[in-house]
Amino acid sequence: MIDELTEDEMRDMVNIKITQIYPKLYKDFRRITSYNYEQFEDLLLFCLHEFLTKKPISYQYKVAIIDNALLNYMGKSMSLNLKSSSSPFWHNYRQESYNSRGAYLAETENKYIQGEFDEIQDMLSPATEVDPYECMMAAISKLDFYHKPLITDYYLKSMTYKQMNEKYGISLPHLKIAINEGIKQIQQHCNQFINK
Repeated sequence: MIDELTEDEMRDMVNIKITQIYPKLYKDFRRITSYNYEQFEDLLLFCLHEFLTKKPISYQYKVAIIDNALLNYMGKSMSLNLKSSSSPFWHNYRQESYNSRGAYLAETENKYIQGEFDEIQDMLSPATEVDPYECMMAAISKLDFYHKPLITDYYLKSMTYKQMNEKYGISLPHLKIAINEGIKQIQQHCNQFINK
C-alpha cells in the first residue's frame, strides 16, 4: 500500500493524524514536564519538528498510520529529550535553564551558610541525637520535586493511590514505584535510626 501512495499523500495523512492526536500529545507533554511545563514549553514542538524534518516520510507514515504508534513515539521522544544531557533539546533549550537553576541554588546555599537552615543541618548530623520523626520530616523536606509531593500526600495527608492517580495523572504502578523510591531516600537520610 505504501508503494501506491505518493510522498505528498503520505505527508497529508501524517499531518491529519498529528492534528487528531494533538490534544493527547499536549496532555502527555504536560504530564512529562510536570509543574515545569512553562519552563519547557518548546519540548513538544521541538520533538514534532525533529520527527517531521529528520525522519524520512516513509518512516513517518509507518509510525503514524501503519503502526498507529505516534503517541508512544512522541512520549518516548519527549521523555528522552527532557532527561538526557546529550539530547538536542538539552543543548538548545534546557541547558540554559539548568544553568539559571544553578545560579539560584548558589544563592540559596549562601542563605544556608548564613544560618537560615542551621537547625536542619544540625538535626541531620550523625553526631547529634535526633528524634526519628523530626529526621523523617527533615528528609521529606529535602526530597526532589517529584517525590516530595507524592510522599507528603500519601503519608501525611493519607491520600490513596487512586486519589493521587486522579490528582497527578500518574499510573498506579508508577505511583507505587515513586513512593518506594521516596521511602528509600528517607531511609538513607535517616539510617541512623533504622539499625537501632
